Amino acid sequence: MKKLILLMLVAMVPFLTMAQKRTKKGKDIKTETTDKSSDAKATFMILKGVEIDMFEIDQAGMDQKEIEDRKRSDITLDGMIQRHSNPSSSFHFTYDIGGESSKESEYLTKSSRGFRSMAQAVHHAQKSGWNFVNSTIVVDNMITIHYYYMKR
Repeated sequence: MKKLILLMLVAMVPFLTMAQKRTKKGKDIKTETTDKSSDAKATFMILKGVEIDMFEIDQAGMDQKEIEDRKRSDITLDGMIQRHSNPSSSFHFTYDIGGESSKESEYLTKSSRGFRSMAQAVHHAQKSGWNFVNSTIVVDNMITIHYYYMKR
């Protein structure tokens, strides 16, 4: 038993002394290096796309019987596929770079008037040097608001 304890102490001494060892302060000082890209200021933009479902707006002026008849006619698989493959949605885009409206945000807004999807708007912003970071989608009855956060 004494030999076993003595053997364990001899084996553990190097490990215990390594854990207690301190570094020398005068030599081998490590300096922290910073990435040069972190020095550059990042610019952020919010791409806001408001999607209005025209199918729902058309139903707003109808009475309950007409709405039920229209829903029954779209119950078929072909009707549902056609409705989702050709959505009757209208999009309105705004580009918020922060602060006052800049020439770039006005240019992006004007050039996106004919877009039919959020993918087109994001692709157009990426051509101008913006990178997609994150997104948030808010759904209200007839309106879906897409917030796409972008960084340059």
